[in-house]
Amino acid sequence: MAGLTLCIAGASVSAEALESNFSYMIVEADAAGNEQLVARESVKPGEVIHYQLSHVNKTEDNMSGLVIAAPVPEGVTITLGAQSSSVPAVFEVQAELDPENEGLEWSSLPAMRLVADESGTLRQEPLPEGDIVAVRWNLSEPLEAGKAALNVYRVRVN
Repeated sequence: MAGLTLCIAGASVSAEALESNFSYMIVEADAAGNEQLVARESVKPGEVIHYQLSHVNKTEDNMSGLVIAAPVPEGVTITLGAQSSSVPAVFEVQAELDPENEGLEWSSLPAMRLVADESGTLRQEPLPEGDIVAVRWNLSEPLEAGKAALNVYRVRVN
């Protein structure tokens, strides 16, 4: 869980203009099987970590064009379907998608990748969750003055 960084891109805004907070909780089930979020410093393989990114617009103006990105740390696998945003946004994942293009690329969901078969012919297949190295939300609407955006995603400990 250490080493997690956050990237926020957008129209030139000062660091004081956007207050950001990152937190995480561990997903557990109570005796009745109901999900609960628990603060803990350690995790075990198979457990789910619930990441929450909060951003407050501290200005008197709306902020447009915000992109909120966060990595999927080593040692965990993203759990797709658990991501959300309080502000309408396009959710994307980052991975190696095309062997003919060097480096990582972004894709909206469902993400597909190209793989070469035995003859070298490229074919599309669904991107495995374990290959995703980062996530981002391209906010579709401005973050209103004084308001907060809340973005959530989950990972499972390998």
